[in-house]
This record gives sequence, C-alpha cells and structure tokens, in this order.
Amino acid sequence: MGLKVLTPQHQVFINFRGDELRNYFISHLVDALQRNEINVFTDKKEKKCEDISNLFKRIEESKIAVAVFSKRYTESRWCLDELVKMKERADLGKLKVFPIFYNVTTHEVKLLEGDFGTHFRRLEWDYRSEQRRVDKWKEALVCVSGKIGLTFNDKRYNSYHSNLLFRYII
Repeated sequence: MGLKVLTPQHQVFINFRGDELRNYFISHLVDALQRNEINVFTDKKEKKCEDISNLFKRIEESKIAVAVFSKRYTESRWCLDELVKMKERADLGKLKVFPIFYNVTTHEVKLLEGDFGTHFRRLEWDYRSEQRRVDKWKEALVCVSGKIGLTFNDKRYNSYHSNLLFRYII
C-alpha cells in the first residue's frame, strides 16, 4: 500500500469562537476533514495574547476558510480581525470562504441582532476610537454572512453532520 503524504500547507482555515465550540462542533468538523485527508488549521496550538500575524499567515496559506458564526463569536476581536483578513483574501480571489451559522441565524449575523449583535455592540464600544477597524468588521460580517452557508443548532447536530459539512466545504 502506498503511503499518502499530506502537504504541509493548511488547506482549510477554521475561524470560530474557541471556548464556545472547540470541544464539540469544531472537533467533529476537524475530524471529518482529517479523515478525508484534508489539512486543517485551527488556533488550538496558538498561544493566547500571541501576535495575530501568525493566524493571518495561516489564512494566507489556506485555500478555503470556514467562518463558524455563533452567539459569542462577536465577543472576540481576533475572530473579527481574522474574518476581515479572510474577506480581503476572498476579494482577491485567493480564498474561498464558507459561513456556518451555529445557533444563530443569517439574519442575526447580517443585521447584528440578538446575542450576536449585543456582543458586537460591546466590542464596538471598546474599540470606538478605532472606527475604521469596526467598519471593516461590519463589512466582513455582512459580506461573509451573505454567502451561501449552512445552519446548525445543538438540537440538530451530530457527528453525521460533520460528513455533510465536509462535502459542502470541499
């Protein structure tokens, strides 16, 4: 039998709010992708408070990015900064970006409503002196949430769905 060697380049970058999804939804998604010999990058190995430029480099190395929007996604400036970078790469035709809406609706993300919007407004207040940055966050949220995506919630998700996600992404 021949041994397949995966290229070191991360083919899929997964952008998500870590503590909310890492050990459940994301772990199933990563497992499904890796079982199908797809290289995946999550920030699992990145240190908190480390320079975000390392993550930007991983985005640049990727061919596909998945943005997993969830209720607490907009608590994280890192998630939003990554999303802006993903949008920029997609605008250049260098990255395909797929949204997944996990326990939020496309409407909540696009219009900044519900818990998603509440968390965003708190972060927006914290960064009120960086209006250009906040505007880029909003633009990226509208752009990426406007793409065709998938919606999941806790009641309707199990590991079987990870295989469906794999087929959607690839």
